[in-house]
Amino acid sequence: MATTSEPVTLSGEVSLGLINNSALSVDELDEVSGKGDSGLQKTAAVTGLWKINDKAKVASSYRYNEQDYHQFDAFDLALHQVSVDASYQWNKKDLGFRYDGAKANLAGDKFLTFQQASVYLGTFLQPQTFLRTSAKIKRKTFAVITDRNADAIGASADLFHFVNDGSTMFMLGVSLDKETAKDDQFNYSGYGVNTKLSQKFELFGLAQKTAISWRFQSKDFKSYNNEHVSNQTTAKADEHRNVFQAQWQLAFNQHLALISDIEYGDYRSQLDSQTYRQTVSSLSIKAQF
Repeated sequence: MATTSEPVTLSGEVSLGLINNSALSVDELDEVSGKGDSGLQKTAAVTGLWKINDKAKVASSYRYNEQDYHQFDAFDLALHQVSVDASYQWNKKDLGFRYDGAKANLAGDKFLTFQQASVYLGTFLQPQTFLRTSAKIKRKTFAVITDRNADAIGASADLFHFVNDGSTMFMLGVSLDKETAKDDQFNYSGYGVNTKLSQKFELFGLAQKTAISWRFQSKDFKSYNNEHVSNQTTAKADEHRNVFQAQWQLAFNQHLALISDIEYGDYRSQLDSQTYRQTVSSLSIKAQF
């Protein structure tokens, strides 16, 4: 980590790795190819933290992520992400405001702009147990398929429990969302559940970290006229997603690490074209400064 004069700190990272995807897809367009491909994954990020005083701080970050596939260029993705998080510690609670923005390019063309603003409250229920609740407003704007432009509201609650002096962490989260699109057929209400268990340890003198996680998401879409199905005037594209992930990180020193990641997703929908299974694996080298 590179540090400027207190109370401002700066840090950054870059990574380069291999990625393999068994079923290329674009979730926001309901596009599933059914074909797999491999390629390169590149990431660069910088983070700044300004501690205004003992109770107030502002953190900001920029992250760039690129997935470049060998054969199917139509699924090449470049993602720019920015965030600003301002928080204040009040009566042993963290009260904060956060803004997240993202711009995505697909196959070299402008694809999607995403914005989210949230307010949150965090508090320690016990010395080792932390609860964070938040309320959010979101906006999605598509470059071409403008019927999918949407505004959304959401709420979430995440519980973190730490043991072994913080080396072991368990997280359980729940969320609710309601999205209203320009075209009514893309309106939905949904909920999600996610869990994560991580463990830090040292083996052969090298710091390591493992994590396993599961997330479930359900979306209930509005019914719409379906002219392509006989004897059926309405159709729904309700979705249920189960995603399992495992990660292992090996730190060679404080600046260089090897990261292995595998994710398996089971995506089910009332539309056959949106029902599929996907495995995404990656192996990357990350440098931190």
